[in-house]
Amino acid sequence: MNKRLLAFVGGILLAASAVHAAPAAQQEPLELGKAAATRFTLQRDGAPDIRYVISQPAHKAPLVLFVQGSGCTPPFVGLGTPNRYSTVFNFVPLAQRGDYAVMVVDKPYQPDAPPQAPPGVATGCPAAFNANFSYDTWLDTLRGALRHALALPWVDGSRVLVFGVSEGAVMAAGLARALPEVTHVALIGGTGTSQLFDFFANAYRAGDRAGSGDDDTLARLRDIDATVDAINADPRSSVKFAWGHTYLRWSSFFAQAPGENLVQSKARVWLASGMRDDSVPVLSTEVAYARLRALGRDVTFRRLPRAGHNLMAEGGSMADVQKEYDAIMAWFDRR
Repeated sequence: MNKRLLAFVGGILLAASAVHAAPAAQQEPLELGKAAATRFTLQRDGAPDIRYVISQPAHKAPLVLFVQGSGCTPPFVGLGTPNRYSTVFNFVPLAQRGDYAVMVVDKPYQPDAPPQAPPGVATGCPAAFNANFSYDTWLDTLRGALRHALALPWVDGSRVLVFGVSEGAVMAAGLARALPEVTHVALIGGTGTSQLFDFFANAYRAGDRAGSGDDDTLARLRDIDATVDAINADPRSSVKFAWGHTYLRWSSFFAQAPGENLVQSKARVWLASGMRDDSVPVLSTEVAYARLRALGRDVTFRRLPRAGHNLMAEGGSMADVQKEYDAIMAWFDRR
């Protein structure tokens, strides 16, 4: 394998040489500040490569997988430049603690830099990304990366936390169902029913806020139904867009109910939602919570007053959000 070198000052540093891996896999040593890490590329026949980064603690450690939100923003930006950073909140600090093997997976065909479009949408993503991206292909990629990571000698596979944010919360629930090795799952700002339900619920909420009456709410609901009719008429299209994403993306995600996926899993569950989330109504998450509670499952729900989609309360700061993430890790540790 050829040697590679990428500099990452003050954040992520690529080491000078690659390490030999098994056939069909490549790996590059990284440094996450003071923490060692590795980037793996798993080659597949007839499917996009799987690429992920995982920290390498000094001792065998539990695994924490972060699953990012929607769009094609890469988890790491600016390798080899003065402006280097991770777009996954808390990834690098958690890796530097050395208590966990912390990993994140690239979405296939994502660009090397954030697209010139609003964050969280796919309108600025490469055509190859949009042609490939769906719930099923993303789940397949995440599952392949997680299975590979579980076989690494520094990973303690008896304790696995999947930490999903927004769209990533949908995937975290799906992974918990697909892989019994997932022992804990944390959903941040995640729907509990279907993302289609979220559109309908938000239509009612918009009417209530505007005080515009039922006729205006019905008009919003009809617009949603018309868009869904168009998506259902061409569900595999990767060139037609609605609400910032392809028909392919929406049709595959609309079919998923994360709450039911959690019911079918064996994982302990942590839910956290802002009570003023304008993207995913908290009542959607309440549906999943009620289902799990009724079945006597081990589930915790953090409802955050005056907080939005990212858990930050009005007038608050990222320090408050960090406390919520720290609470999740404390929950994972004591379980």
